[in-house]
Amino acid sequence: MRKILFIFLIGVLTLSVFAQKKPTPRPPLFGIPAKTLPQGHWIFRGYWINNSYTQKWDAANGSMETVPGNTSYSTNVVWGKIRYGLTNNLTLILNVPYVNKKMSVNGTEKTGSGLGDVIGAALYKFYNNREQRFLVSALAFTKYATGKYKDLSKTDLPLGTGSFDYGFSLLPEKEFGKWDMRWSAFYLFRGKNSETNVDLGDALDLSWSTDYNFSKNLIFEGTLNYKKTFENKKDGKNIADSDTHIFQFIPGLQYRIARTFLIQLVAPVNISQKRTFGDTYETWFGLYYMM
Repeated sequence: MRKILFIFLIGVLTLSVFAQKKPTPRPPLFGIPAKTLPQGHWIFRGYWINNSYTQKWDAANGSMETVPGNTSYSTNVVWGKIRYGLTNNLTLILNVPYVNKKMSVNGTEKTGSGLGDVIGAALYKFYNNREQRFLVSALAFTKYATGKYKDLSKTDLPLGTGSFDYGFSLLPEKEFGKWDMRWSAFYLFRGKNSETNVDLGDALDLSWSTDYNFSKNLIFEGTLNYKKTFENKKDGKNIADSDTHIFQFIPGLQYRIARTFLIQLVAPVNISQKRTFGDTYETWFGLYYMM
């Protein structure tokens, strides 16, 4: 994991040496920006997400409870993200995750490492009022079952959902000088896991974000995010208590090392949740580079 982060950092620093003058980005830390890239420009972003789960859903009590002392579960995901401005109004997106999981129950350990589910998307800006500094974009999103989910041994953990998913999002954004304000409404149609024959419940994601530029180089962001997945189905019938939800406050900071190169730190706080495994907070560390 450390080697991957080190190689990525060296690559970005090398690219920055050859950087020419470009638009100064004000990238969001969470979610997809409404702003599309100028034609011919690229963004390379990588970040590491660490979760050490301390809570587990207890169906009998209908609440999240502390994970028993004989159980531990952690995940580490390194995301590689590429965006390309095909036109001034259309940006293509590719997200590739490397997943590492580890679970121990009563001394029996299961692990999983490798490629996760790859995401492809297209962002289209269809309204832009330059005078009011207000724009609206739409996102079309697809997810592919590239993460290992079948033919697992007794010590393997799945790396993906085993489903092809697709969805759409509406993304308004408004600037107020040093402030940015963003909203998103996202609906994801989830498919069937062919190994378990389970139809995964669709997902709804709503968020509100604001950025404040303390200075040219230091940016603060705060987001309120709500995500809900509906109950799964098998043989056309809902699987009781298989729905999930999470409500988060997501603060973050980013610092501009060079005009188009930033380091990013995010610490989502989970206010309310219903998940198989959960935690009080997460940590994200990221790097962002435009060329």
